[in-house]
Amino acid sequence: MDLIVALVAAVAAAAALLGLVAVLRRWVRLLRLFAFPLVLLSVAVGLWVYRVLRPGHAASLDALFVWLVAFFLAAAFLRVVGLYYFEIFLHSRRGLRLPPLLVGVSFLVAYLLSGLLILIQAFPNIDVAPLVATSAVTSLVLGLALQPILGNFFSGLVLSVERPFRINDWVKVAGTEGRVVDITWRTTHLRTRDNDNLVIPNGKIAEQEILNYFYPQPLHMERIHVGVHYTTAPHRVERALLDAASRVEGLLERPTPNVFLLRFDASAITYELRVWTEDIAGLPRMRNQCHREIWEEFRRCGITIPYPIRTLEIEPRARTLEVVTREAPTVRTAAACLWVAEGPDRGKTLVLDGEAIVVGRSSQCNLVLSEPQVSKEHFRVERDGGGFVLADLESTLGTTVNGERVERRSLRDLDRIAIGETVLIFEHHA
Repeated sequence: MDLIVALVAAVAAAAALLGLVAVLRRWVRLLRLFAFPLVLLSVAVGLWVYRVLRPGHAASLDALFVWLVAFFLAAAFLRVVGLYYFEIFLHSRRGLRLPPLLVGVSFLVAYLLSGLLILIQAFPNIDVAPLVATSAVTSLVLGLALQPILGNFFSGLVLSVERPFRINDWVKVAGTEGRVVDITWRTTHLRTRDNDNLVIPNGKIAEQEILNYFYPQPLHMERIHVGVHYTTAPHRVERALLDAASRVEGLLERPTPNVFLLRFDASAITYELRVWTEDIAGLPRMRNQCHREIWEEFRRCGITIPYPIRTLEIEPRARTLEVVTREAPTVRTAAACLWVAEGPDRGKTLVLDGEAIVVGRSSQCNLVLSEPQVSKEHFRVERDGGGFVLADLESTLGTTVNGERVERRSLRDLDRIAIGETVLIFEHHA
């Protein structure tokens, strides 16, 4: 009966301490860090209660009690040293935080070595060689049986050391994108765009190419392709694409968006809009808004996204008799306009219908510009035969055409007229 009472009391004391630790560790972080030493202390207290209730029958448990107490002290000391090294020295002073898996493995190895050394001192009569040999054989058998698990474990160690990704990084592994939410000793957990939790074994990740969108920097460039009709000038398309991108929430102003003319396809000119963002998780929303803004901006500017087309030309039949009639020649009037590409009045258009027009800051001008460097009457454009001529009206800062300052010059299609920050493009559709 005394044996049963002693066993019950010992188990109850150990269980009470373990339960108290389990409850308090939810609120006290320090108890979570010292969980393993406290488990050893609870077992040692239970053994001490048993020795107190049966003092004459517990002499053989003295060495075990000494080993538990010594192991508890060693584990607590190792935990304090590890807390100082990993949390204070590395993290606070050096700014380095090691992955939790690597820290846990380090403590596991330290506990095993210290426990084995204390066991040799507490039980000097124990021959450690058979124990080590048995452990080696057991490790070999378990290694062969648990090869996939061990492979994932060591792959997790390699990932922890190399750190190709960290918690909260957005990565792409095996064609799947997601945010890294957890890295364990066996698996890595990704939260996908659909808010699903994808669990990937570390061994599989070690064999795959990993695309990290966040590290070493979160900037991501997105390319958007759009086809435009051949009749639209490239500078108009570039301006429309940049204006559309400026209204998309989440896209960065720095680095600035860029537009590239990629290629001349069968039925359209293909342009590429390059934009930047730091929110890769919100990329589908930004891409959708960018497409909508491009469509609306193209419609406002009269830019056409053509359908695939094919032109069929049929040669006329040879005629045996050709009748030539003389008719009065018809005069074709070429369509021309000035389009403001850059500056405060960006987007304004003035059609040249043959009459001389004046561009300046005065309200009496045909095209009024709010550019501070524009004179009241800056330059005049007038028809000269079949073309148009620009004449500077003795403006203060002068007029440049294609980077060259001019007093009078014949204009050609797509000439760029610059006044301060304002750039006008002369368009002449013959």
